[in-house]
Amino acid sequence: MLKKLIGLSVVALFTTACVHIPESVRVDESTPLTEFYQVRDNAKLHLGEMARWGGVIAKVENHANNTMLEVVNFELKSSTRPSVKDETQGRFRIYYHGLLDPVIYKEGRSITALGKVAPSEQGVIGEHEYLYPVLNASAVHLWKKVQKVDAYVFHQPFWYTPSLWYYPRPYYGGRYYYAQPNVKAKAKAKK
Repeated sequence: MLKKLIGLSVVALFTTACVHIPESVRVDESTPLTEFYQVRDNAKLHLGEMARWGGVIAKVENHANNTMLEVVNFELKSSTRPSVKDETQGRFRIYYHGLLDPVIYKEGRSITALGKVAPSEQGVIGEHEYLYPVLNASAVHLWKKVQKVDAYVFHQPFWYTPSLWYYPRPYYGGRYYYAQPNVKAKAKAKK
């Protein structure tokens, strides 16, 4: 019995530890993916290779046949969600065939894209000249916003002291809980 319980616990541990990658950006494990820094350093060597990059949307432009997303690149977690930190690896552009509504795909949202590396493009960030690596995306996954909530629970420190046991508590159906002496026992003792 104990062996079955241990075996079941180990199976439950391994199945719950699996990371879920969204179906739209999932590829076979045997598929080589090109990293962002490789393309940033030399895009010509990696043209046409598959890549999965992610980050935070900085700009959205809709054209006649496609949508261009300018993305601030961040390292991806094992779930392919961008790990937003104070340090970026650079920026890149995603071209997606079709319309991505700028109300939904707006600045500040996290995104992961899967596609093929295309030739880099010259552009500007403010007044700074910048060479953007380009990804022709076959799939784009928009991540849901994560809201962090601080929950502080205050525990009444004197709850378990006997002094609170004898106070009237009308919220218990109007009955009062007092320590009552055993009157019947004293009456029988006198007889």
